[in-house]
Amino acid sequence: MLRGPSRDASGDIVILAEVDIDARAEEIWPYLVDWEHLDRWMAEASDFRVVSPQREGIGVEAEATVAVGRITTRDRVRVTRWEPPSVLEIAHLGWVGGHGYLELSPLHPRGTNVFWRERLKPPMGVLGRIGMRLYRRRLEQQFADDLVILRTLVEEEIPPGP
Repeated sequence: MLRGPSRDASGDIVILAEVDIDARAEEIWPYLVDWEHLDRWMAEASDFRVVSPQREGIGVEAEATVAVGRITTRDRVRVTRWEPPSVLEIAHLGWVGGHGYLELSPLHPRGTNVFWRERLKPPMGVLGRIGMRLYRRRLEQQFADDLVILRTLVEEEIPPGP
């Protein structure tokens, strides 16, 4: 597992969130890669669209409008790791750089732990790092809230198994 520390000597902001969902990883994975509908569980993002010819695997590129607080930007991402139904990793190519990492780990007997790490590279040097640190708690809460929404969505839509 690549969970790692929540602080980074480079000045990157590392956000960690996780949730247990009463569904198998194979049932959750489609929610993570249904690109145009990620706003169903990512409350801070909207207007998703795939901009690459491919829709699956390493190299998929997508864009979304992301709003945190009063700051709104267009974020472009590229899939850098694709291991269904366990690991999805993306590179942020927009104004805020960095990497996102999602890992689905089976729990017994049926549940799955969804772990999410975002390593964000603030724009604008020192000023950006200060701003991102001020928003850090808001970002942590937003990612935690997103995973709760994902859990609710999956558990309402996937019938319970044996």
